[in-house]
Amino acid sequence: MIGTITALLISYWFYKSAEATGKNPLSSAVVGFLSYLIPCVVWTFAVTPGLRDAVEHNPGTLSGLFVNYAYILVGVACAVGVKYMHFKQAES
Repeated sequence: MIGTITALLISYWFYKSAEATGKNPLSSAVVGFLSYLIPCVVWTFAVTPGLRDAVEHNPGTLSGLFVNYAYILVGVACAVGVKYMHFKQAES
């Protein structure tokens, strides 16, 4: 649920940034959504299983919370990076 809300907020952020800069808002929102979703899916399938295995040996720690929500941090970090590359103004 938190991941879905984050994806919608990032799409909205890209949409509003596109309106402000004169770019196509719909395609920018899709770029924002995918720049969040793709790293989240890759992290979930590639990294999370190994982390969950490690947490099973030491349950009840804060690392269990990190394992469950780390994909959101990775997705947001990637979306922020893509946003600054996508909306970077041409240098004169």
